[in-house]
Order: sequence, then structure tokens, then C-alpha cells
Amino acid sequence: MAETLRIFVATTLDMEAERAVIGRAIAELPVQLAIEIRRTPPLLPTHEEIFERIANCDRVYFLLGNDITAPAGQEWAVSWQLERSILPLRRSPRSTPAAQEFQRLSPLPWFDFRSATELARIVSLDVARLLKHPANRYGLLVAELERLEAY
Repeated sequence: MAETLRIFVATTLDMEAERAVIGRAIAELPVQLAIEIRRTPPLLPTHEEIFERIANCDRVYFLLGNDITAPAGQEWAVSWQLERSILPLRRSPRSTPAAQEFQRLSPLPWFDFRSATELARIVSLDVARLLKHPANRYGLLVAELERLEAY
């Protein structure tokens, strides 16, 4: 039985519009499969709400802009607590000292992007890699795997 690919997108306040970029990039992949893209509720989310949405995700995309803002810090902490697979992405031409320190403390390298096109490319390639799981968790057909390889 094919699994659903579950993705969580965490963003700082100045990166909110980039959620749509990620959604479009995933929708344009040359495969047909079940994908859920999740986020934290927009108004004062509780720890439990954040935990529930991240708990069984296959990948967390964390987008950092110029400053670390709530609830992004909590989303980051919960993702680590739950040992989720995180891809840290940043577009920060003028990082605040808090954002610089947040980046410095990250155990993972950051992937920089300068435009929506670059972000879409990074995410598309990452999702394509996830979909090529050796056990074919997502139930792709040979033709779909070939299209992903050529993508």
C-alpha cells in the first residue's frame, strides 16, 4: 500500500508567502501521488497543535528570513524533539543578531536561496530524492520514477 508523503512547512513571519512557492513546486512534479502539506494554525498555536502536525511528517522545510519569529522557533524545537528530517532554508539579506545566533546553533547546514525560483528548485530536487525511496514507500510506477530521474 502506497504511503502519503507528509511535509511540514515552518516559516518565519517574513517568509509566509514562500509557503505557496513550496506548494506549487511540489504540485509541478511529474508524478501522481498522495501528498499532505501541513502548517501550524495561524493564530496562537499551542504546543500540542504544533506537535500533532509535525509528529508523522516525512520532511520539515524550515524557512528562515531576517529574524527568528514565533511560532517558527517552537516548530524547530518540536521537529528536533520528534527527530523529524529537517531541511533548513534561508533567505536573509539582513539577518538580525537573533537570527544569526539561531543559524549558528543549528547542527545542520543552511541552504541559501535568493528567489522563489531558487527555492522551488531546491524543494523540487529534495522531494524528488525523497520519492526515490529504495522500498518505494510512495508507490511510484516505473514510468514515474523515470520521469523523476529526468526532472
